[in-house]
Amino acid sequence: SHQGISLAVEGAVNLQLSARSVGLFEAFYSSIKPMELVNYGITICNAGKIPKGETELPFEFDLKPRKNMKLFETYHGVYINVQYIISVEMQ
Repeated sequence: SHQGISLAVEGAVNLQLSARSVGLFEAFYSSIKPMELVNYGITICNAGKIPKGETELPFEFDLKPRKNMKLFETYHGVYINVQYIISVEMQ
């Protein structure tokens, strides 16, 4: 049995340093924190039992940005990283 299954949705823009960056970028890096675009949880299944064998738990959700934020495409560059992560937890 389990205490519930939940999904966490996270997304952020991060400034990344490369081995080649020096000086000005290091100063920015030390003062800029990641910009959180999305962060919320969704309950997929309430507490109960999962039967033996293969079980499907269909779900869907709208990707909603935090207040006063907008979503960007996933991007992995030299200095900027935009990443979205969806994780599932069963308690």
